[in-house]
Parts: sequence; structure tokens; C-alpha cells
Amino acid sequence: MTDKEVCRYLELVDRRLFILVHSGINWKPEYAAELEAIDRELVELRKMVDCEHGKRRIA
Repeated sequence: MTDKEVCRYLELVDRRLFILVHSGINWKPEYAAELEAIDRELVELRKMVDCEHGKRRIA
């Protein structure tokens, strides 16, 4: 996993948490679409994270 991919993963997690924690009564319909896009990208990046964790277990 590259540094850029790690940073992207962290940015997505941060944005997702921000939306979920701070939107509350200020929920906007566009948040749903943004969360779906974030989740799709996180699924792909999560595969890389799991692979890296697997490498550490073997070593």
C-alpha cells in the first residue's frame, strides 16, 4: 500500500466520521450519496489494508 493510498484511506474515514457525527439534525440528502461513494472506495482500499496486515502476520 502506497503512502498516497494510506492518506486517501484516512481522509475518507475522517470525512465519513465527520458526516455521521456532525450532521445530526442538519442532515442533507446529498450526504447519503457521498457516504455511498466513500463506502465504495473504502471497500477497495480496505482490501489493501487487510493484505498489508496479512503480510505483517507472516513476517
